[in-house]
Amino acid sequence: MYNKIMKITVLVDNNSKIDNYLLSEPAFSLYIEHLDKKLLFDCGYSDVFIKNAEKLNIDSNKITDIILSHGHNDHTGGLRYLQANKNINLIAHPNIFDEKIDTDKSQYGCPISKAELEKKFNLKLTKLPFWITDDLCFLGQIENNNSDDIDDSALAYKTSKGLIIITGCSHSGTINIIKYAKKITNCDKIQTVFGGMHLLNKNQKELFILTDKLQKDNIKTLYPAHCCDLNSKIFLSRYFEIKEVCTGDIFEF
Repeated sequence: MYNKIMKITVLVDNNSKIDNYLLSEPAFSLYIEHLDKKLLFDCGYSDVFIKNAEKLNIDSNKITDIILSHGHNDHTGGLRYLQANKNINLIAHPNIFDEKIDTDKSQYGCPISKAELEKKFNLKLTKLPFWITDDLCFLGQIENNNSDDIDDSALAYKTSKGLIIITGCSHSGTINIIKYAKKITNCDKIQTVFGGMHLLNKNQKELFILTDKLQKDNIKTLYPAHCCDLNSKIFLSRYFEIKEVCTGDIFEF
């Protein structure tokens, strides 16, 4: 059951490396290959993920499923640029279309309506966990989510070394996501967290609390991306091996 490889290509992250000639933006998008599935996990803010996919020789027409971690426009904006294909499943929490208005009155929610997406893709909106393969699950609504972003979810991938949690921003709380992933997958061992952990302008007390809880799960390595600032990465590096995540990076698990 656990001899299968998952390959993750970072199509969009805030950061990029010199000499790879790829575009970056303050957004997130992953291309995940697992068994016969070719998954788009979030799609950034613009068409940057498509341009990068082309440079990386990834054919976006072969995507089988789109998974949206939540409804913010830096994760859903790229939907406007994808060609319609009713054979593609779009998997997300039903509240991804909730209106999001910032303090300056600007809107940062999903820029494309449910009606428009229904015309383009096969929508699978669910609050319940949804198994994409036998060992890869969209978690649906995360328990004990006290944020305003009730639609924030994640993926849990079962491996022989434990769960790999793939997150967009973790608005529902990294620890909440881990606890719920354990419950849904019936797996108590966590290998790593890969993706956004919403660690922006966190104070030392908040980072200590997170670190303590992650250490209790015996996590050795983290892949913080997108919404994790330099200060949080430096702090976490005192306790964990921190893997840099940049646009164009490829990882296999």
